[in-house]
Amino acid sequence: MNIIHVLEDFSFQSGGIRTVVLDLHTRLLNNNINSKILTTRTEKGDKAIKVGGENTPWRYSKELVETLKKLTQQGEISLIHIHGVWMYPQYAAAKFAKKNNIPFLITCHGMYEPWLWSQGTLKKQLYFKLVVKSAFSKANYLHAITNNEVGELKKLFPNTPTIEIPNLIDSNFSVEESYNSKDKYILYVGRLDPKKGIDLLIKAFANIKHDAIKLKIAGNFNDYKKELEELITSLGLENKVEFLGLITGKEKVNAFKNAFVFVAPSHSEVVGMVNLEAAIYKTPVITTFQTGLKKEWSQNGGILINPNESEIETALNTALSWTLEQRNSNGLKLHNFVLKEYSWQYRFNDWVRLYQSMHE
Repeated sequence: MNIIHVLEDFSFQSGGIRTVVLDLHTRLLNNNINSKILTTRTEKGDKAIKVGGENTPWRYSKELVETLKKLTQQGEISLIHIHGVWMYPQYAAAKFAKKNNIPFLITCHGMYEPWLWSQGTLKKQLYFKLVVKSAFSKANYLHAITNNEVGELKKLFPNTPTIEIPNLIDSNFSVEESYNSKDKYILYVGRLDPKKGIDLLIKAFANIKHDAIKLKIAGNFNDYKKELEELITSLGLENKVEFLGLITGKEKVNAFKNAFVFVAPSHSEVVGMVNLEAAIYKTPVITTFQTGLKKEWSQNGGILINPNESEIETALNTALSWTLEQRNSNGLKLHNFVLKEYSWQYRFNDWVRLYQSMHE
C-alpha cells in the first residue's frame, strides 16, 4: 500500500497540521506502510516531495499534477490523503484522484468549522459552492477530527461517508523531570491570530490579582503581534506579558513542562495539538468547548470554557488557586486521560483499518 499525503504547506507555519501529518507519515513508515508527503512548502531537511507554488496565489503549482502522474505511472500511489480544503493542491489532487480512479480521503482539519464560516467572505463561499464542493463530495471518506466536525461535514456533504478519528499525540515523550515552580507563568503556544482568542486571554489576565504570575505567549511573530502589543500597553501589562516567538525542540518542551497552566482560548479548533502536548507534559490545560475535546476533559484535570473574557478569568482564578500538589495532580490526571483517548499508542490502528478498507 502506497499512501501520498497532499497539502499546500508542510512548514512550521502550518502549525498543528504539520505535526499531525508528520506523526501519521512517520508511524506508517515505521509499520512498513509506504508513505510520501507532497507539498509546496517545507522546512530544511524534510523528507518530502516539494513542488512549485510556495509563493503563488492559491498555491497554484504547475508541477503538482505532473508529479502525481509520474508517481502513479511508477506504481507509487495506492490512495491519496488530502489535508486542508482551501488551496489549489487539495482541489487538484481530488480531481486527479477521481479522474484516475484512485481512492482518496480528505482531512479538513476544522477548516469548515462554523466560526470560520462566520468570518468568511462571499468569495470563500462561492469558491466552496462553485469550485470544490463537487470534487470533494466524490471522496471515499471525509475525515473528521471531532464529533462536532462530523455534524458540520454531513451538512455540507450529505452523501459522502464521514469517519471520525481524533488528532493523536506521541505518548513516548520524556516527562520524568518535575515541574520547576521558580518562574510561575501561564503559557499560550500557537499562531498569533484573532481566531485563537489571545486578546481575550490578555484581557482576562489583566483582571487577575496575582502579582507574581506572568503570561508567556509563544508563536511566530506577524502583523497581529503589533495589535496585541497595543492591547498589552493599554492595559499596563508591559512587564507581565512576554512574547517568546516561535519555540521548538527543547525550548518548547521546557516551556510546556514548567507552565503552571496552559491556556488555549480558541474560538474554533479541532482538538488543538498544543492542548494534547501540554497534557502529555503533565501540565493542566484550560481550553474551549469549541475545540471539540471530549467533555470528560473537565473531569480529568483540565478545564473547558467558552471563549469569552469572563469565563477565561474565572478559569484562571480557579487554576491559580491550586496548591502545587493540586496542580501536579491535575496535570497527571490529564496526562493519563490523553494517553487513553488521544495517543498513537491506542489509536494508530484506526488509521491502518481505514486505509486498508480503501485499498481493498
